[in-house]
Amino acid sequence: MRRMFWVAVGAAGGIYAYKRGQQFVEESRERGVVMTVQQVAMNAASTVESARAMVESRLNQQRTFDDEGA
Repeated sequence: MRRMFWVAVGAAGGIYAYKRGQQFVEESRERGVVMTVQQVAMNAASTVESARAMVESRLNQQRTFDDEGA
């Protein structure tokens, strides 16, 4: 069951990162801005931070559930 949870988290994180990347590329094309390494790094860091917050939130919910159930 836990493996399935992590597979789902990984899939959700991958989809989220893909969507954010696509949005970033579209915005860059519309503005005519050439993506730099710094912009890509900032976008990746933002995406990782969002995914980390989502996982931490889920883990805190799981711990609360485990504490109540035990």
